[in-house]
Amino acid sequence: MQLLHESTVQAEEIDSLGHMNVRFYMARMEAANQALLDDIGLPQDALHGAYLRRIDTYTRFRQEQFEGAPLHAVGGVLTLGEAGMQSYVEIRNPATDTTAATFIVTTALVDRTDRQPRLLPVLKHDDVQQVEIPDYARPRSLELGPVNTDVTLEELERVVPDVEGGGMMSGRRHTQIDDGDVDAEGWLREDLELMFLPFTKMAAETGTPHGPPVFNTDDGRRVGWAVMETRNMLFGQPRLGDEIAYFSADVGVEKKSRLSRRWALDRNSGKLLGISDTVGLCIDLDARRATSWPDELREQIERHVLPQLA
Repeated sequence: MQLLHESTVQAEEIDSLGHMNVRFYMARMEAANQALLDDIGLPQDALHGAYLRRIDTYTRFRQEQFEGAPLHAVGGVLTLGEAGMQSYVEIRNPATDTTAATFIVTTALVDRTDRQPRLLPVLKHDDVQQVEIPDYARPRSLELGPVNTDVTLEELERVVPDVEGGGMMSGRRHTQIDDGDVDAEGWLREDLELMFLPFTKMAAETGTPHGPPVFNTDDGRRVGWAVMETRNMLFGQPRLGDEIAYFSADVGVEKKSRLSRRWALDRNSGKLLGISDTVGLCIDLDARRATSWPDELREQIERHVLPQLA
């Protein structure tokens, strides 16, 4: 695998749990994936009126990273065809020789006018470095196949509670696409993650730390939940002035983990814009290891579990 990006974990990238936040892993992955796309060298006529957009991203987090850690992003192309490119990116800490996170990414060619997919031109593969997915990067609790998109705005409004509970993964949010959120054509900027947009805005407006809350248990421990796997799928792209409705719910709870799903829909049309799945692990923040959900926290989570939406 080729070296695609180098960086160091900055103080402002540390979240409420004391380690680098998910969205900064995503930023490094995006830079590495763009380097792969640059290496492919699409002919200019193919990009006339179109651009490359990441539409499906599976992430597996393996080793938390702290301020000052050096990070290398390496990777290569998995498949390349008319539907787009599937790539593999791995973020490694060269100082400890450990893998911090792995990504399986699907990128498609999209029309700039209507943001609909175009066919990618057939390319010569001679100069494309192709790789295989390592066993340790393959999905564990999530799958890469089709997901349930048969959900409506009306159904989510009916079953998902108004207020958040259980640590920011059950409830509703909304945001409007403003002038600062869009590109020159008036569509949501590619450097803004649709599925994290309301939380990014909230953190910027309030100056609060990124990441899930920290809970003080009845027996004196500090616990939180750390993201272990995610999959973000994009089905549409909002425009300036659109109001986006977000619904989040836990769809499964195990002894030490939770499976959560977030939907983003256009509030006016009801169109499904994206789905984000997350597997979170309960961790003891002082021992820095996995632990069972404390009874009081499990009660909060189970109060709003909606397995029928999985």
